[in-house]
Amino acid sequence: MSYSHSNCPLVSIIIPVFNGSNYLKQAIESALAQTYDNIEILVINDGSSDEGKTEAVALSYGDKIRYYCKPNGGVSSALNLGISQMQGEYFSWLSHDDAYEPQKIELQMQQILAHSSTNAIALCGGVFIDEKSEIIAKKRLPVPFANGFVSRDTALCYLLDKGWFNGCAMLIPRSAFKNCGSFREDLRFSQDYLMWANILLGGYDLLFNDRPLVLSRIHNAQQTHTNKHLFAHDSAVIADLIAPQLASRASSNFLFLFAKRNAVLGCKQATKLCLAQAKKHQIFGFFERICVLFATAYGAIRPFIRKLYYLLILRVRTN
Repeated sequence: MSYSHSNCPLVSIIIPVFNGSNYLKQAIESALAQTYDNIEILVINDGSSDEGKTEAVALSYGDKIRYYCKPNGGVSSALNLGISQMQGEYFSWLSHDDAYEPQKIELQMQQILAHSSTNAIALCGGVFIDEKSEIIAKKRLPVPFANGFVSRDTALCYLLDKGWFNGCAMLIPRSAFKNCGSFREDLRFSQDYLMWANILLGGYDLLFNDRPLVLSRIHNAQQTHTNKHLFAHDSAVIADLIAPQLASRASSNFLFLFAKRNAVLGCKQATKLCLAQAKKHQIFGFFERICVLFATAYGAIRPFIRKLYYLLILRVRTN
């Protein structure tokens, strides 16, 4: 396919950053290196407190990027500012400590333009890298579907069961935010999970490509290592919002997968909210209740298993 500004939509790559001078340059360079050239790059400095180091990196790119600085409010507030300022028809999130392969946007846009519906988001594969940008583990998403079109219900089942889509591996039409709302700024840990659930519940399908086009960095300063105490709070807020929607759907499997996932993660309040909705709608049988019970027991020991995994397999120290 021939790409030109006249027939291809503008894509906005939004890079939220907080105290990220050590990795920001690599992220920006990977965005500038995209083979799809109809892009704009927005760097949102979320109130960095590193004596101007992050800002200096961003400003060094001049008019190659659009730079915004705001008081610290979390990644959701930075993403929302970027979305409000973006001029593109499509949104691509790039964490300041991650990077794109050069064909990331091009290949995803090919999928979207070849698809007849405008209500679709694209998702690609990726790999893990360490602090030195060396690959440490392949991340071929263990999805139960093949490359190409994936129905919203199939994608939703995967999200509820596995609990995760890599937001930086997505390409999302701007209309999704108009129709499904912005990122919740009171969620500091799981704002992306809620957004993906809302988009799928809002009627968007998924286009999947398992090529590893995103480099996701694992390091000790990440929020996933330093702010674990926020997860249970966020999970309860999310359960309160979407458990009633899942319970009202034709298939009870949605709520079951969601309840089981929260139990595995040790999110007691979220699990209780799911069980309350199941009881209200009378949709859990003996098997579902027993599975949630066993998942709750596993959730109690999971933190120790996870710590061993990071130490012995990924060789990353957790705090």
